[in-house]
Order: sequence, then C-alpha cells, then structure tokens
Amino acid sequence: RRVWDDFPNGRWGDARSPAFGSADAYGAMLKFDAQGAARVWGRPCTLDDISSLFARYVTGEIASLPWSDEPLRAETERIGAELARVNRLGFWTLASQPALDGVASADATHGWGPRGGYVYQKAFVECFVAGAKFGSFLSRLQSSASRVTYYAANRQGDFLTNAHAGEGTALTWGVFPGRAVVQPTLIDKISFLAWRAEAFQTWREWAAMFAQASQEACFLRETADECWLVNVVDNDYKQADAIWELFQ
Repeated sequence: RRVWDDFPNGRWGDARSPAFGSADAYGAMLKFDAQGAARVWGRPCTLDDISSLFARYVTGEIASLPWSDEPLRAETERIGAELARVNRLGFWTLASQPALDGVASADATHGWGPRGGYVYQKAFVECFVAGAKFGSFLSRLQSSASRVTYYAANRQGDFLTNAHAGEGTALTWGVFPGRAVVQPTLIDKISFLAWRAEAFQTWREWAAMFAQASQEACFLRETADECWLVNVVDNDYKQADAIWELFQ
C-alpha cells in the first residue's frame, strides 16, 4: 500500500515529512564545464543579459539554466507568455505554476493522485529580483498582502515575509473519494530558507567558471550580492491571472 509520503515532495514538501528535501530539478550543481556553460548560457555582463537568458529558457530556446537541468514542464505552457514577459522585465523565474480550480485528477498534464478526484493549485512564482527593482516590487506585494503570501531573502540573510510564524502556505491540494483533503506541496520559512542558500551559491558557482577578475565573474558575484530571491503565492486560485499584475 502506498502512502502519501511516497510521493516526492521536493523542496516544496512538508518540512515535517521524511520525504522533505528530496532531489528535484532545481538547484542541481552545474553540469557544464566552463566552455559548455559559455556556449549555452553566454558571457553575461549586464542585467539585460541575464533577463535575455531567462527569457530564452522559458520560451524553449535553451533547455537549461544554472539552476535547472531540465526544460519547463508541460503545465507551464498555459503561463508561458507571462513567464517570458516577466523575465524580460528582470524578474528571473526559477519556479512557477498556474492556478487550477478543480481539474480532474486523471488529467494528463495537471492531474495526480487516484482517479475520480479533483486537484487544485494556487498560482505562484519564485524569482530573483535585482536590487534596484526590489523596493518597488516589495511595495506592490505589501499592497496586495490580503491576497498574496510572499517570502523574500537575500544572500546576506535578510528575510521578509507576511506569513504568520510557524505556518505554511499550501500550493497544491487534492480531493479524492473516501480520503481527507491531501496537501502534498506547501511552502514555509524552513523550506524557503533551505533553498535560498543553494540558489545563491549557484551564482557563485557560475561566476567561478570565468577567470576570477573577468568582467563576467565580477558581474555575477555582484548580482548575487545585490539581488533578492522572492516567492509569491496568490491565495485566490479562482483569479488565475491576477498574480501577473504584480510583475511590472
């Protein structure tokens, strides 16, 4: 008999679960050597270079980023245009999902769990935000605090959230015949901060592929020092596109 903890939680699982922290597509150590990385990811020296790289990834022009070995999953196709837009604006997305409101559990793209059930999702976006953009973005998040939950941290360890202490935010849940409501994925402070360290370390690993004093290495280290990692969850899953209004 399979129990719900047999389903991989990855970094958005319940931190209390034995399956918490299992490996997934995010935060993998860089798989390219220096030449391969430069060929695929280029030689970034400006914020626009980073924005272009992330936009090329979410539109399928390249199959990986330093933070992910794999192409985007099929479920992101419905938000692909918005992902491309926000990445070009300088919100460099690492993870995202569309809102779902009662999709059949047997659905080939979005379904999971036993047949005969229905699954739900809140829209969320996780991204790096350059330091110069973070202040105005945070103001928009705070103005929408009645609807959204956010977690934000920088490399230095500063942390901001509007979530209540000790509480997690459900991202996905399902309703199935004869079972209690199942919440296989959620985010909380523990899981977010655990991933933060790895996310920022990846900037450093990427920089190390260039000569230490090179323009590329200096730029990547500086960007890591100045940007913020932000996770935004729109708790109103019935307003599927409302989250994108925050990214301007």
